[in-house]
Amino acid sequence: MNKIVIAAVAAAFLNLVAVPVYAADSHESHHSGAKAQKTYAVKGEVVSVDQEAGKAKIRHEAIPDLGWSGMTMVFPAADKDLLKDVKPGDKINFTIAKDPASGQYTIQTLQITQ
Repeated sequence: MNKIVIAAVAAAFLNLVAVPVYAADSHESHHSGAKAQKTYAVKGEVVSVDQEAGKAKIRHEAIPDLGWSGMTMVFPAADKDLLKDVKPGDKINFTIAKDPASGQYTIQTLQITQ
């Protein structure tokens, strides 16, 4: 009977040792890419477009989730092609997300609404 108890204790110990320490760790810094990029839907009006630089100056409504009031800002586009049909005066719906590399909020999607 002692051999059975010892075997059971040894098996339980080996199972605990075999589980990596980080397996139960839910801290997201260990899992690059595991967190979905947070996007924010915004309505605005195009003030100007710099197609070559891939940026647009936009007068946008408040973005409560970011604590931003309505203001006029220059946003870089994640893809310059998002700006190819946009011109000053266009009313738009767009989404922004924080670029992990630059820390800037960039335009992810853009739709002309007028």
